[in-house]
Amino acid sequence: MKFKQIIMIIFLGLLLSIAPPALSDDSDWEYQVVILKGITAGGTIKKQSSGIYIDTKKTEALNALAAEGWKVLSVVGAPGADNTVYLRRQRSN
Repeated sequence: MKFKQIIMIIFLGLLLSIAPPALSDDSDWEYQVVILKGITAGGTIKKQSSGIYIDTKKTEALNALAAEGWKVLSVVGAPGADNTVYLRRQRSN
């Protein structure tokens, strides 16, 4: 191994010993998967004063989910295609 690699490994080891990753019990969370249909599936596209375009129906749907405590973990898709949105929120016990 090169000297720089050894130093990096030692540094990362020290860093992990100082700040170990926070672990969470998965039973504390509930998950939801939402499919947002592509632009041709009846979206309402409006141009904003900033010059960008938004789909107001999808924006309203995501805002409603956020109001219920859902947080986006990931979005998988492509521009103009269906998007899969993975969400989670803390379970209310």
